[in-house]
Amino acid sequence: MEVVKKLYLQIYFFVMALYVFFNKGIAYSFLAEAMWAIGFIVLFLTRKKYAFGWDKRTKILAFFLAIIVGYIGWGIRTYELFDVIRDSFIIQYAWFAFFVFLFKDLRKEMWSYIIRIYTWFPFFALLNFYIQNFTDFSEDFVLFGTVPFSLYKYGDMGVHLLISSLVLMLYLNQRSIRFQITLAVAILMNLLIITAYSRSGMLAYLIGIGLFVVYTKRQEMRDLIKQYLRYLPIILLIVLPLYASIKVKENFQGRKVGMGQLIENVTSIFGSGSDVTLENNKIWRLVWWANILDYSTSPEFALQGKGLGMSLAESDIISTDSEDLRSPHNFNLTILARFGWPLFLLWSYWLFCLFKPMFQRKLTDQQLMISCVLFTFWLNGSFDVFLEGPMGAFPFWTWVGLYLLGDFFPEVLLAPNISTRSGRP
Repeated sequence: MEVVKKLYLQIYFFVMALYVFFNKGIAYSFLAEAMWAIGFIVLFLTRKKYAFGWDKRTKILAFFLAIIVGYIGWGIRTYELFDVIRDSFIIQYAWFAFFVFLFKDLRKEMWSYIIRIYTWFPFFALLNFYIQNFTDFSEDFVLFGTVPFSLYKYGDMGVHLLISSLVLMLYLNQRSIRFQITLAVAILMNLLIITAYSRSGMLAYLIGIGLFVVYTKRQEMRDLIKQYLRYLPIILLIVLPLYASIKVKENFQGRKVGMGQLIENVTSIFGSGSDVTLENNKIWRLVWWANILDYSTSPEFALQGKGLGMSLAESDIISTDSEDLRSPHNFNLTILARFGWPLFLLWSYWLFCLFKPMFQRKLTDQQLMISCVLFTFWLNGSFDVFLEGPMGAFPFWTWVGLYLLGDFFPEVLLAPNISTRSGRP
């Protein structure tokens, strides 16, 4: 059975790497759903050695997974089975948090895969940007569904870029100074590109880094952060001229890389910018969110929500360019709209239980890293369709599992240091 678990572990993180590297290009591959199905098989085969911890967080997750069965039965009376099952996965992806416990004795291997994925992600992100803007490959090559294979949502990229930055600080600080600076340059270049395209991605990255810097307890880590900051001017001198020299056409939202767009995105967060597209985008979401809050107080939807199976945009009579937009660019309000106030409040309480230890400064650096990662997943998911689909949900619930695993079984908490060279910034 150990062979089965190791094989599942390898396939699991290979698929996760595909979602991290290719994002929307494999959104319709159903690879995450395949891993979900295989997870039950492996869980059954290794059930005698399976163990996980019960506390408020896992009990709430188990309750959500149990009650979704009733919502599926309710939904299929009115809507197509495929649509109902698809909507149910906004909760059913949480099974991945429990599947991670299958690897309780393989945590070093898990972290080795994670560190390798996020060490190389910034370089791949730059390659993806080049392919999208300077080749015809991005428009011509479609592997799954109708989405170009190289299409990447920049809000999602901001979350993964944060993870790469935390991996650099925690696990790659013994690599050569040349490698660390090269990786830092790639990270900063990607951050500037993300800032021009996605406000949620920019906020997720900056807030995640800020939380880690503020709440880390170890003086050694604080000293390391200060040393990185000393190299920041040098990195900026390398990155800013490269960034300013990029000339690309506008994307489908009318945004493009450049200092002007970067400034517009930043200012539009805190007030009204001059970019009409950005303002219309913000107003459109606020109107929809207000509509959800309004009908969720009615007796018809307050306790049970609208359920599963319908496109919320169509049901809420929201004008949109997408014919099948099923979620309102806010995972929390998706919960409210589909399940009503009781489950929305329970979801909010689960988030409180999840993040409370971070704000109480009770976490080790590794658990703090995971908590910051989860916070940025949630933050980005509060402004985009992220946790509703496999591109965000698969890695998010995997990180939830890693966090819970570290709480319940802390004896092998720290990840291996995979660096082979010495040298600190």
